[in-house]
Amino acid sequence: MQGQRRTLLTILVLMLALTLPAWAQQQLEQQQDREEEKQKGLRKFLKRGEFELHLRSYFMSTLNQGSLTDYSTLATGAGIGYYSPAYKNFRVGMSGFFILRIYAHNLEKIDPATGAMNRYEIALYDTHHPENGIDLDRLEELFIEYKKNRWQFTLGRQKLHSPFLNKQDNRMRPNLFSGLTGHYRVGKWEATGAWITGVTPRGTIDWYSIEESFGVYSSGKHTDGSPSGYKDHIRSKGIGLAGLSYKNDVVKAQAWNYFTEDVFNISMFQADYHAKKNTINLIAGVQGFYERAISRGGNTDPGKSYILPNESTFGMGMSIGGQVKSHTLTFNYLGINKGGRFLFPREWGREIFYVSLPRERFEGQGGVQAYALKYEYQIPGTKLNTQVGVSKVVSPAADNFELNKYGIPSYYHLSGMLDYKPAGSLEGLDIKLLAVHKLPDHKATLPDQVAINKVNMWNLNVVVDYKF
Repeated sequence: MQGQRRTLLTILVLMLALTLPAWAQQQLEQQQDREEEKQKGLRKFLKRGEFELHLRSYFMSTLNQGSLTDYSTLATGAGIGYYSPAYKNFRVGMSGFFILRIYAHNLEKIDPATGAMNRYEIALYDTHHPENGIDLDRLEELFIEYKKNRWQFTLGRQKLHSPFLNKQDNRMRPNLFSGLTGHYRVGKWEATGAWITGVTPRGTIDWYSIEESFGVYSSGKHTDGSPSGYKDHIRSKGIGLAGLSYKNDVVKAQAWNYFTEDVFNISMFQADYHAKKNTINLIAGVQGFYERAISRGGNTDPGKSYILPNESTFGMGMSIGGQVKSHTLTFNYLGINKGGRFLFPREWGREIFYVSLPRERFEGQGGVQAYALKYEYQIPGTKLNTQVGVSKVVSPAADNFELNKYGIPSYYHLSGMLDYKPAGSLEGLDIKLLAVHKLPDHKATLPDQVAINKVNMWNLNVVVDYKF
């Protein structure tokens, strides 16, 4: 019996030895099959995301008075972005862009008569390395987003839009910001909050912390006329942003507050009214802002502060006009008081005032009165939009640096733009033609160093965009 048992045990062991590897191989193959199915499922899921390809070409030329230096350049570039589908209310997004300089005339040249450098064209590339026309690429968006019901949160590198902190995308690439933003929407209300710690300004390929971003562009003059000394000397942890807006069919109101830690605080309000009376759509609006320094304005040394301690200013604007069919005409006004300069880093965005026209802004000025007439016509049956603007800006004297940080003289401003966005097979194409002319509001001839790139000049632009 014992012999038979040993024989049966031996046979059993041999059977297990023969079948176990086969069973293990089968289990391994099944596991591999399950992993492949998961991978196929992941691929299918990721393919549901959105890819965006963006092609952009930009020609710009500035023509100055007399023998002063003229500038021109042609840039082209491309970018790609990917935005995943949502998974358990989360999604991710990323994008990048590269730029090539195709042609340049006098871009790096210093004007021999005034010592001035190029002002407008260089922002198509990298303002810190004007000689670089090839290796211009940057990682732009890189974020994770959570969205559920009325809530939305975005963490990482992203685009922002508000009256002061915004994309400012009238060059090759826009501003982008790094931080945490949140939105809450209910009915006709929307609340926005953000904490911003970094920025990549247009005209650069680098990312900067908020305190490093002060002075990436030209810093202008201190109130005593000496060069501003705040570059590389500001201390700030970041920007706190809070906004609240309401919108119905007739009224849109919005309020914003920008708190730049240890530097300054600015609050802004705007209300717009649109109502149809017979055949005319009436348009009216009012906006205002108030700014004050926080603590020492960024540095305990007044010569290195961004805004002087206890400095403050405010401004008011209005707009009134009407729309008849495809024609829109508005009269606009902005006044900034003489108590101080309106200051907001140009690296962070372009202020959106009713009087704003392309190729100029009001940052750095106090004691300003500006008037603008704007006309827009959407040609019926076409995708062609035309815009014309004429303004008069009365500034403090160009050498009054207590109220005129960049020495901008009073001037007349004319701008005209054609914007064509075809449909059908060319949908996604956008062609813009922009011409700007500025004339001084002075009887006497301005010195060349005051006029160059500011008045008695033309700025011409041709922009071709294609997104799909």
